Amino acid sequence: MSGRVIQLGRQLRKLRHIVGGSPPADPATTLRRATQLACDLACEHAAVDDAQAAFHDLSVRGILEPALAERLAAWVASKGTDVTWAVSNPDDASGARALQIGRDLDRFLRSVELGTSAAELPFGAIVAREDAATTKPDSTAAVAISGRILELEVREGLASVAIDGQPILLTLDATGPVTTFALAAAPTTRAEVHRDPTGVTRVTWTVEHVIIELAPDFTRARVDNAVGD
Repeated sequence: MSGRVIQLGRQLRKLRHIVGGSPPADPATTLRRATQLACDLACEHAAVDDAQAAFHDLSVRGILEPALAERLAAWVASKGTDVTWAVSNPDDASGARALQIGRDLDRFLRSVELGTSAAELPFGAIVAREDAATTKPDSTAAVAISGRILELEVREGLASVAIDGQPILLTLDATGPVTTFALAAAPTTRAEVHRDPTGVTRVTWTVEHVIIELAPDFTRARVDNAVGD
């Protein structure tokens, strides 16, 4: 995985934390870095030096949706990577504008990862959960995916999965939606991440025989029926 892909995901996640108020900070610097990383990543994939030309090339190749490519190119052309206006302009003082731009950068990132145009997804602020479990998990595993964090937590033999701290519904073979599944302990080995052009992301811990297939919208997942055997 390209280092720029990882860094862009981190900057977008940081932006969502900042807009959510943790830590309280100006999102301009983070948004500027994310924009520059997106430009560099586009040029890397298109093998050109001009970001606007790179976005257009990725659109022609079907990696970016044309309207998204146009917005990104226009954004870079009109403001470059200097985005201090996003918070200094009274009309854009709230984090709404930053999240709007971040949403496009998020879709760009996922499209590049998939190698085809990805759907637009909500790109809201990350806010600490007030109803977070008071008991610490017995064991945990976490994987960074497209600027999001998948967390697998095990408590007393039952595992749950959350994306950015929000629990998601799970499906086991031949069962309906559940919130937990049997698992003795969270994996300790490195997970393998495979992205399908359909948008499904498969996270596999081979040694522990744990497979989680995330839906394209990151709101639900299928757990392999070998889990817990």
